[in-house]
Amino acid sequence: MSLESRIAKKFRDGSFKDMSFTDICKEVGALTESDRRLLRSVLSNLKRSNVIYFDRGVYKLSKYEKLKNPSVRQQAEMVVGEIRANQKGFGFLVTDNGDYYISQENMGYALHGDRCECAVIDGNSGKRDAAIVLKILEHTVTRLAGTYFTEGAFSYLRPDEPRYLSDILITDLNGFTPKTGDKVFVEILSFPKKACPQGKIQAFLGRQFELCAEENAILYNYGFYEDFPQSVKNYACAIEQKVDDNRLIGRLNLSDKLIFTIDGDTARDFDDAVSLETDGDDFVLGVHIADVSEYVPFSSEIDKEAYRRGTSAYFPDRVIPMLPFELSNGICSLSENNVRLTLSVFCKIDKSGNILSREFHESYIKSTYRLTYDKVQAILDGDLILQKQYEKVVPTLFNMLKLKNILEAKRSEEGYIDLAVKEGDVYYDGEKITVGLHKSNDATKIIEQFMITANELVAEYLFYLSLPCVYRVHDKPEYEKTQSFKNFLKVLGINVKWRREGIFPSDYQKILEQLKDSDKFAVVNRAMLRSMKKAVYSPENIGHFGLASKCYCHFTSPIRRYPDLMVHRVLKASLNGRISEIIDLYGDILFEVSQKCTDRERISDDAERAVCDLYKVKYLESFIDCQFTGIISGVTPNGLYVELENTCEGFIPIQFLPGNFDYDEEGMRLLGKKKSYKLGDKMDIVVVGVDIANRKAQFVPAFLISACKTKKSVVKSKR
Repeated sequence: MSLESRIAKKFRDGSFKDMSFTDICKEVGALTESDRRLLRSVLSNLKRSNVIYFDRGVYKLSKYEKLKNPSVRQQAEMVVGEIRANQKGFGFLVTDNGDYYISQENMGYALHGDRCECAVIDGNSGKRDAAIVLKILEHTVTRLAGTYFTEGAFSYLRPDEPRYLSDILITDLNGFTPKTGDKVFVEILSFPKKACPQGKIQAFLGRQFELCAEENAILYNYGFYEDFPQSVKNYACAIEQKVDDNRLIGRLNLSDKLIFTIDGDTARDFDDAVSLETDGDDFVLGVHIADVSEYVPFSSEIDKEAYRRGTSAYFPDRVIPMLPFELSNGICSLSENNVRLTLSVFCKIDKSGNILSREFHESYIKSTYRLTYDKVQAILDGDLILQKQYEKVVPTLFNMLKLKNILEAKRSEEGYIDLAVKEGDVYYDGEKITVGLHKSNDATKIIEQFMITANELVAEYLFYLSLPCVYRVHDKPEYEKTQSFKNFLKVLGINVKWRREGIFPSDYQKILEQLKDSDKFAVVNRAMLRSMKKAVYSPENIGHFGLASKCYCHFTSPIRRYPDLMVHRVLKASLNGRISEIIDLYGDILFEVSQKCTDRERISDDAERAVCDLYKVKYLESFIDCQFTGIISGVTPNGLYVELENTCEGFIPIQFLPGNFDYDEEGMRLLGKKKSYKLGDKMDIVVVGVDIANRKAQFVPAFLISACKTKKSVVKSKR
């Protein structure tokens, strides 16, 4: 038995319990300097292996080693979850029943994303909110993009994901000849213990710091690939790009009706069209959605790929679609003057916004116009040239505006929360990056209100028939979050009283109405959003808090969202009387579908945000040394985040703020003796640097630059 094994055994059986280095030297007879050096090396190895740890002058058996004892382990509470690592070395185990803190020494060999079995232990606070990794069940992160470098005769990948705390040893270049500083994509082939994971290069992405290479790395890291599998390509290419007459049989013919699409100027697919007629004082709204399910059979190869992707993802320079181009921009796209298969929702609405009747049909349409939000808004604002050009549709558009106002008023009565959060639009045409504020106007709100109405009607229909459905649910905010939000409002001088039975959508709505013309509106809006839970997909209907809706689903975007496609299948089957088939086919899988689609939506949102941040930082690179006015969008103990009018954001380190500050987390403030900074304050800044790789911009207060310039001019005048 080696010396290391003998010493480890002594710690395990308690012989070396709480011993100092000197005590251990005496026990093992390490009397010479060379013996002592060897012993220090052995103890260091045992520390690295998490067998022991050093605390207050003595060595102790680690909790990890204690839990290897079956009797100790049997008494421990075991939990399974996924590791969310922090770049500082510690992490959290995310489970269905909450998160557990894992200190650096208790992480073992686990890496970010690993699925692990852990034992619950007492945290530093004495609460049972900490855990220790005992066993790695699965390495879920097996592909990573990053920067290639060499060290001696070895090649490595330094992952872009800062939470993945190990370099990847590249054992197979796969025919590529990268240079240090190139961005590459690697598949991990093995995870040796006490060594770096080992992998093989799968793709060359470009040169570090180049816009295209950095964007490609983000997309690959989030699992977005533009190319489809060959089997899916073959299927898509075989689809006829003209609707066959046989597919029209049994469908409601709407091809002679005034039906049109309204989308953004840069829209890449068109899956919703609208119509509106009047019946006395009532409105008859038609919402017509592309019947994608007609071309994507359940469990086919193309369906499996759509399910894997979950959603289309939209980036400044491209879209990575859920479905191949032949469907998303071809036969399923409701393009102007082309016959297309649709599912139509008709409802009669009175002048008070009440739904008087509803109908659902398999149909086909021929879109009369491809309108844009800008054109529709201009027509509503009185643009005579456009009104003349689209004279056939002008009366309908003004009736749509009336109905939009009625629906908004009705939803407002029910407590609908209209969060006016600033969003940025980022575009790249291959040469120039454009960053602007997302526009919301009557034209966008017309489509928003009509789509919400259709989604509610379909969800209610399926719910009251007790049919399987992927609902879009939004739970009430947690009590702790609402109390934090309430305390934040109090700091701003806004006192609110909420009912004992809990918070309601109308409570949030009243706050926004109260602050509508106040300079505090934006900051309260942002804090309100942070206090709410995120909307998710679920097979169980619990309502939608933000929309103040008792029953809601996503039905209107089957080209770009998989849940909508599933809802279409159930609705179509029910219209054809195949109810028992629906329950047999979809009843048992909707929980998995809901969870998967929620995860893919989150990943897509994160990827879109990361790419937009990259483009915004690249955009700010052209404005180094330029001054802007922004608002404080985030407050941390280390400094301030400032957001410009166009939604570009940068960080001001606390050392650039003169004076000493205390951090008030509840009030989201930095408090100083002479000057304080809080969320929502206006601030003049100067852009001083950008970090393309980490997608961060650095700002400094404008007064600091002015002071430096003044100081320099004084020095010059003295000279």
